[in-house]
Amino acid sequence: MAPISIQLDRISKRFDHTVKGEVYAVREVSLAVEQGELLTLLGPSGCGKSTTLRMIAGFEEPDEGTISIAGKDVTHVLPNRRGIGFVFQNYALFPHLSVFENVAYGLRVQGRDGPAIARAVGDVLELVGLAHYDRQQPHQLSGGEQQRVALARAVVFQPEVLLFDEPLSNLDAKLRVEMREQIRALQKRIGITTVYVTHDQEEAMAISDRIAVMDRGEIVQQGSADQLYYRPASEFVARFIGRTNILPGRVVSAAEIEIEGLRITLATGRATGETVQLVVRPEMIELGPSAGDPVEGRIAARTFLGEKTDYLVTLGGSTLQVSATDHYRRPPLDVGQPVGVRFHPEGLHVLA
Repeated sequence: MAPISIQLDRISKRFDHTVKGEVYAVREVSLAVEQGELLTLLGPSGCGKSTTLRMIAGFEEPDEGTISIAGKDVTHVLPNRRGIGFVFQNYALFPHLSVFENVAYGLRVQGRDGPAIARAVGDVLELVGLAHYDRQQPHQLSGGEQQRVALARAVVFQPEVLLFDEPLSNLDAKLRVEMREQIRALQKRIGITTVYVTHDQEEAMAISDRIAVMDRGEIVQQGSADQLYYRPASEFVARFIGRTNILPGRVVSAAEIEIEGLRITLATGRATGETVQLVVRPEMIELGPSAGDPVEGRIAARTFLGEKTDYLVTLGGSTLQVSATDHYRRPPLDVGQPVGVRFHPEGLHVLA
């Protein structure tokens, strides 16, 4: 196991609200980030993820708990003495300075000599793909190029920890995908411990070694992307991570459950007759022409999305989201058409 680079021990942060009074933005959060790991704090707006990041950075001080970086307690240490690089949502570039001077700014504040600054800035601009942009001004750059300048400025002094606060939210969809791939590749190349904040589930799943899902100031589950997607600990996590169906099921025997009249082989460990909630991802449901099945669904809506076709299917008292990727091999199902519905047991997850 890699050594712990960042350790949060039961940190809390309260704010005074004019209407609600004292409100917890973060409540007793404990978290360990390993050396070289990229961990994402993921959650809806107002869940406490950015406040947690700002406490790691030193921009906010926790009311309770401690923060350690590389084994040193930094709870009350100033931000510029924590050895962190921070990439802001709005890039925070100096508009009157060139790309070179934007990246060199922190090194000049540290008192580095001219040749050392020139070497460091040249190396990091090449690293982020901006080798010949040193004389450009921020207004001459695209959004993605400005983001790379901000990234270069954050890593040029070789910090122990790199922090990102919603860094791609100002970019268009295609550029977000390109930039997240570049951030991930750079992070792995230099091996820097990184904490990344986003509300975008796909972005978090694409770049993270591990994800910590936050809700109402607390971490409700953490794990790899596939663990959170296929084995969510709660209905909140199931609905927040990707598209999903939450369906009622009834245990009919030790190895069988019933969903909307369909019996499926699945051992749940629950008592016979007990009602359970099941998480079923849209791609884990199979549709086919109805062959006079005793229980059948009906197509309520169809949306063609290129690589897949999404269906809404009514089945008993439920409406299912279903994704089909094999539409190029068979004719699409028509709205109003009766269909056979098959649940794959390996794709069913029983919520606690």
